[in-house]
Amino acid sequence: MLPKNGESQIFDVESESTKDKFYIDVDRRGRIELSRFKLQNRYAMTKLPLVRIDIDSPPHLNPDGTRTSRNHIHVYRETENDTGNLPWAYDLEAFNEISCRIQTLDFMQVFYAFCEYCNIETNNIQGVI
Repeated sequence: MLPKNGESQIFDVESESTKDKFYIDVDRRGRIELSRFKLQNRYAMTKLPLVRIDIDSPPHLNPDGTRTSRNHIHVYRETENDTGNLPWAYDLEAFNEISCRIQTLDFMQVFYAFCEYCNIETNNIQGVI
């Protein structure tokens, strides 16, 4: 079962084709804004984040000085001094691979779009009550 507002949880996911393991972090601990949440996909072997969606979070400042909106997506980009902190973000609205699947910023709708983008099957996922 997915966490409710004020909760967070980590799920283990395994690839069917390669047997690689991943973690899905679901963080809904927004204190002031209950609409705030973060979804993150990490590679289990290195614990490096691969994809993270931030909803109703502070705007993000990219290394080149550009600023994103409060709703943005970080996608792993290999760099020379790779720290794994996903320094680059893109406005979620402009990131067509996910934005085309989202009509509202409802948690479940964003969660399913995130899973689809990360190639995670959602057949066995029980939503929030």
